[in-house]
Amino acid sequence: MEFKNYKPKNGKLLKIYVEFSGTKIKEFKLRGDFFMHPESSLESLEEFMLNLDMSKNFTQDLEGFLASNQIQVFGFLPQDLYDFLTMQYEG
Repeated sequence: MEFKNYKPKNGKLLKIYVEFSGTKIKEFKLRGDFFMHPESSLESLEEFMLNLDMSKNFTQDLEGFLASNQIQVFGFLPQDLYDFLTMQYEG
């Protein structure tokens, strides 16, 4: 498993591992210098990312997930994850 580093503009360093199956995310792991509250929500976020479809409203879906689960993220925006993933996506 190889993590790739990504530093969004005005954000913290992210270390991301992702694999795709077609247009969907098959595997996703996130590490880095960011913070999440509650801290236990990282695992929930990683599970949520599985099977997300890159051809759909990715950013809107992620924002909705964070809001509905009252998860606060400090160090990156949902758009930052989307930007990184679209660079990695080969579909």
